[in-house]
Amino acid sequence: NTARQGVGIRYDPLRLEGREDRASEMLGQFEEQDLDVSHIVTATGSAGTQGGLIVGLRAMQSDIPLLGIGVNIPRDEQEQKVYKLACETAEFIGKPGCVARADVVANCNYVGAGYGVPTESMNEAVLMLARTEGLLFGPVYSGKALAGMIDLVRKGELGDGNLVFLHTGGAAALFAYADQLQLQDV
Repeated sequence: NTARQGVGIRYDPLRLEGREDRASEMLGQFEEQDLDVSHIVTATGSAGTQGGLIVGLRAMQSDIPLLGIGVNIPRDEQEQKVYKLACETAEFIGKPGCVARADVVANCNYVGAGYGVPTESMNEAVLMLARTEGLLFGPVYSGKALAGMIDLVRKGELGDGNLVFLHTGGAAALFAYADQLQLQDV
């Protein structure tokens, strides 16, 4: 059995094949729109999204960097978890070795006090995008990743190119965090 346990989620390479397909879809859209993407950024926790995407990108010979903004564990642990799952998925789809260890990059500096615990930067990012763009981000995964990406952009660490942020959902969790997020101001 190739299935393995994530953070309360059971992952196997077959389930990640859909995330690998997401990379193909994204690359097709970039090409259709003649969009030169310098980075893709997403949340990373249980490793499925980042693992599947990096396999898809590398299997299609794309060298676009993928940055996972961690939501729960230290960087070394997160990167190892993603790499292991990516290797299993690459093997499953018949592309063994397409992902190098250096392809798996996580920044886990935005976890804060822990998984599911709001941070000030996450609150700022979620409220800013709600107010300015009408986009809703959950506070646990996408909100923390969004906060990390915004901070890295402000610091100039992601360059001047076009960034793509992959929103993985979670907006329904906003209601559970309404008091902590000061949503009455939105």
